[in-house]
Amino acid sequence: MKKNSFAILLNKINNEQLINIAVFINLAEELSLSETTLRMMLRWTKAKGKNYYSVDIIDNAAFDSLLQQYPVQPVIDRVSASIAGNSHRQRVSGSLLSILPCNHSFPQLLLFAQDGTYKSFYPLHHHLLVIENMENFLALIKQPDYLAQWLDHDWPCDIVYAQGNAISNKLHQQFFAQYDKILCLLDIDPGGFEIFKNIHSMCNKNSCYYVISDYYLQQYLRFGNALTQQQRSALEQGIYPEPLQKIISIVLQYNYFAEQEILLWE
Repeated sequence: MKKNSFAILLNKINNEQLINIAVFINLAEELSLSETTLRMMLRWTKAKGKNYYSVDIIDNAAFDSLLQQYPVQPVIDRVSASIAGNSHRQRVSGSLLSILPCNHSFPQLLLFAQDGTYKSFYPLHHHLLVIENMENFLALIKQPDYLAQWLDHDWPCDIVYAQGNAISNKLHQQFFAQYDKILCLLDIDPGGFEIFKNIHSMCNKNSCYYVISDYYLQQYLRFGNALTQQQRSALEQGIYPEPLQKIISIVLQYNYFAEQEILLWE
């Protein structure tokens, strides 16, 4: 990160742009370049603000050598971005999803390529259930009978762990497209609603549903926690797809939010 930050400032000098001279000198010293060495090839003059200076090159050969030694690293992917210390601003080149295929007792891992293609070792069902939280996903692996209670009926389907909002990765669009029906079992809170909005926008909107079974509603009324005023205001002012309107109305009526792990409380 230090090298690339220093290289960026060198590039600004080369393009006759103002720089923060204090930052430049500090970075140089961390790279074993003293201020004395810099002053042999550069001359800076205060321009504006506390530390911003215009810089003139007085030894072109020495400066060109420095430019070659510290080139700016182009940011083209997550790996190159890590050199600049900002890899999280770049998309990962693929994705992973944990899925429990219909009528199987052990999950498999789907590996997505950059173009969104993936391969499953088992045939996938026509229906999909999205589980937001790991605890509930693990519970369904151990006890598939939960499914009938959580959905109001026994619904044959594949079950995928959403990893929070990671399920909304656009690489998963082809995956969603192969399902005739997608049910989303998410937290009853602004985060869960946002995940649903993202999934809803990526798939056939007529096939995407938000799950609020009778049992989930009972647990919500039993264990829900009060919304903050900020959360309530955000819900009142938000724009939500039609499948969310019913649950938003319930949340505003009772002023509760709930995390889906309450489904596991006996």
